[in-house]
Amino acid sequence: MPNTKSLLVPVNPDGCAELVVSRATELATSLGARMTLLVVVNAPSGVHPGDLSHGDTVKSNLQREAEARLEELASLARPVVPRVDTVVRYGDVVDTVLNEVEAQRPTMVVMGTHGRTGLRRVLLGSVAESVIRRATVPVVVVHAPEGTPDHQGRAYTQASAEAEG
Repeated sequence: MPNTKSLLVPVNPDGCAELVVSRATELATSLGARMTLLVVVNAPSGVHPGDLSHGDTVKSNLQREAEARLEELASLARPVVPRVDTVVRYGDVVDTVLNEVEAQRPTMVVMGTHGRTGLRRVLLGSVAESVIRRATVPVVVVHAPEGTPDHQGRAYTQASAEAEG
């Protein structure tokens, strides 16, 4: 399928996912591209994915939650994008996104960023930055709008840096 245009859209289900899907939908529509929405799941720290939780494994519960959220997000794009697929994977977010890039060979990646700067970015890392540096296709980054929970890291870092300066 080398002539088929496609977008890989990794989303943080709790972040500015709607905004990322909206921007990806605009791009997919203008390019005549299909979209694949991706959620990468990690078990909470200290919890084994096979542990039982309410009669089911943590992994099964996370899988169901991710699939339900992906379907909500996909429903935003499906009215205007002819093909929207959803994928749930497990593992390190950066490595998993890059593995999907290699497996799917999309035209581009569209993803969100928290907009962290300074010490918070050093300590927490930047998924978007790591993907940009290592991806073999172009990456479009959608910034979390000011005032949203995903943007607080930037506001905190700037305020801290100004106070220290």
